[in-house]
Amino acid sequence: MASSGPGPLWTCPKCGEGFTTRNQWHSCGKFELEPLFARCEPSVRQLFDRFLALARENGPVEVIPQKSRIALQVRMRFAALMPQKRALKGHLVLGRRHDLPRFEKVETYSPRNYLHVFRLASEDELDAEFKALLKEAYDVGRQRHLGTA
Repeated sequence: MASSGPGPLWTCPKCGEGFTTRNQWHSCGKFELEPLFARCEPSVRQLFDRFLALARENGPVEVIPQKSRIALQVRMRFAALMPQKRALKGHLVLGRRHDLPRFEKVETYSPRNYLHVFRLASEDELDAEFKALLKEAYDVGRQRHLGTA
């Protein structure tokens, strides 16, 4: 993936994934998307597809299947989704803390990186508020929250 922020991405020599931080920990390997949905109801895959379509309304998104989750990346990873039997568990990385009922937990990683954990069971939950949060997360993925273009 091309860098759209400050400096080039570091590329893992084993799996070829790009990261903003050199030697960033990750589950190194090549994984496929479909096995992550093998034990899910079809509605979970539809929910993922809708989530991804909303993310892509903000611009290009790299979809990175991993061992147990799906990461979404622009320059940095801004969202991750873990398919469950009847829902999508996931998180958004946002530039500020949002204490909203839709988030099960919020973790602070730095003054401008907050991980917000959610669970989606229905496309109805992908409402205007969630769409705005996803745009904010996408901007974090572009590192726009750090004052870069």
